Amino acid sequence: MSLDGHQTCPHCRAIVSSTICSICGKTAFEEVAAPVVMEKRSWRDSFENGELRKLGIGLLVLTVLVTGIAFVLTRPDPTTVATALPPPVSTTSTAPSAPPDEAAPSVSGGVKPASGFTPGAPREVGEGLSPWETPPPVNFVTGLLLDESLDFSADIERVDALLDDFPPLLTLALLEPPELLTFTGVLDAEQVETTQPFAARTISRDDGLEVGELWLIASGGSAAGDDYLAAARNRWDVDAAVDQFAPEVGVRLYLLGADDTTHLWASDVEDNSIVLIQAPAAMDPQLLVDALRAWRRSTS
Repeated sequence: MSLDGHQTCPHCRAIVSSTICSICGKTAFEEVAAPVVMEKRSWRDSFENGELRKLGIGLLVLTVLVTGIAFVLTRPDPTTVATALPPPVSTTSTAPSAPPDEAAPSVSGGVKPASGFTPGAPREVGEGLSPWETPPPVNFVTGLLLDESLDFSADIERVDALLDDFPPLLTLALLEPPELLTFTGVLDAEQVETTQPFAARTISRDDGLEVGELWLIASGGSAAGDDYLAAARNRWDVDAAVDQFAPEVGVRLYLLGADDTTHLWASDVEDNSIVLIQAPAAMDPQLLVDALRAWRRSTS
């Protein structure tokens, strides 16, 4: 009951003046329903059964990953530790020294001192060269170092004999300067001719006009000479000639190479020989044919 004589509805708490509430339509004699209490829901209730477990595993993996990256980025650099060295070992030679009166060993029997050399006397640098400072000559055909154990004596004599038989139709002369230009460099012509069955000469006419340069390689019948000649024929192979000149039966020139200024011709003066001639491109090869024909007659 209120102060002004009105009653309060027990159901909806509205003020009424009669036994029936005009708001909820209930009387004061009806049982009052217990108020509905709303249950509070947790944030976990919004996830289904497996989603909460998956979320936990994902957070754990992310935590481990972030922790690992942070450790790698913030860890200090490792301290370099010097490797311990082994204890020092004495390097003093224990080999007995030779008595003063004994001569020290030498390579290949040693080198004879220069004439007039007095032990202990001052001398110029380079006097008394070591044996390895004078290498063997270069093989003119192969470009390699010559095997000094080979004996070309008989073959060199045959080359000299063929040069002596050269006809007077043309004139032969020593190279001036005595140098041979090869793909391997410049060779000393005199050294090559004294160690190998090879000779190089300039060819000139009687009027002094230079015809070209002649190379002669021949074998005197030795195994070394035959091998040398075979290597020369393999290098200057007439089967690979770019042209030929054969004005008559029995005489043939093979053109091995040519440019605007020089022709390289190949032939032979006898079976165990090869002749190479470098001649000007404008020269008539008939002149060489005439010289070869006369040269062959003089050697028969």
